[in-house]
Amino acid sequence: MDWLTSEARRLASPAPLLEGLCERLFALGVPLSRVSIVLFTLHPLLHAKSFRWRPGQHGTTEVHPHGLQHLPAFSRSPFKALQEGLPIIDRRLETPLGEDDFPMFAELRAEGLTEYLALPVCFSDGSRHAVSWSTSAPGGFTDAHRVMLQALHPLLELVLEVIARRDMTGVLLDTYLGRDTGRRILQGQIRRGDGETTSAVICLSDLRSFTALSDALPRDALLELLNAYFETMVSAFHSHGAEVLKFMGDAVLAIYRIDEKSPVEERCEAAARTIHQAVAVCARDNANRRREGLTPYEFGASLHVGDVMYGNIGASDRLDFTVIGPAVNLASRIAGLCAGHNVPVLLSESFVAHYRGGVKDLGHHPVKGVPHPVHIYTLESESSARTFA
Repeated sequence: MDWLTSEARRLASPAPLLEGLCERLFALGVPLSRVSIVLFTLHPLLHAKSFRWRPGQHGTTEVHPHGLQHLPAFSRSPFKALQEGLPIIDRRLETPLGEDDFPMFAELRAEGLTEYLALPVCFSDGSRHAVSWSTSAPGGFTDAHRVMLQALHPLLELVLEVIARRDMTGVLLDTYLGRDTGRRILQGQIRRGDGETTSAVICLSDLRSFTALSDALPRDALLELLNAYFETMVSAFHSHGAEVLKFMGDAVLAIYRIDEKSPVEERCEAAARTIHQAVAVCARDNANRRREGLTPYEFGASLHVGDVMYGNIGASDRLDFTVIGPAVNLASRIAGLCAGHNVPVLLSESFVAHYRGGVKDLGHHPVKGVPHPVHIYTLESESSARTFA
């Protein structure tokens, strides 16, 4: 109990909590053979995380995608019953199993387990999760063991909620604001005006013909197409170390920060690889979409190098952590020229000055808001790819 209220609540995740708790109980003589914690999450891709411990093994973590609650195995599991309100499950597995028993009891019995004790883990917001304790000791747990486990349970609930809330906060910030932005906010950069000026490769990508698509497609079809396009771009950005800052309608804004560990030449190369990957994925995706009768999509992107102000802007009670500055504006203007040149990406002169790959010179072109024509280029290997077919 002292360990739970001191050291344990400062642990980074439920995995070391479970391992530390089980090792201490095992050392006290509690004959644990298998212990599991299941936490249902607020995550766009995951429905739940489970953590399992066995004696002599490091804990294992499993993640469960959305839709887990609809799977037959989950719908007939003890965790589902606890989530729906059952106060406790205590089953001696040495006795014959009946038709009303949970199907997983047969698996546990086959493993040699003799008792399964599961309790709901109730958080302050009303959400219900679960912890299960199993033993292979003849006769199962003793009365003293059950009393000990249930006496620990309220503290375990509190510590799990502390750790889960901290993890949930990080996940939600990463999901809605971006990985680096979420980290900065958690570190205390939360005041209006907090920020810095930094050099970066800026990439702004938008969906071609979005206005026409919005008029032509039903809502659900348009949302599906947008999500397919965003999945292509964001996966490519993350694969090559970019920070995706925001979605602006049909546009994605991302940066590759330049510093001593990530020199400008390396960041330009990473940005170019991002576009190559996105073009290839888009072509494969569109081939599948056409076979399935779905509308294909194309994008236009710009790559530019410049200084940006990276930080908090907005009103006193509504802030946005983003990048602003002339370099961002120019990247946006250049991206708008892609459709006219029928290429997936355009490069600024400052990008080409640091990029070591091949480019094709497209000459000088007027850009709205810029007093002089802007010299633009495209990636050489992409210049002949006039479509995303």
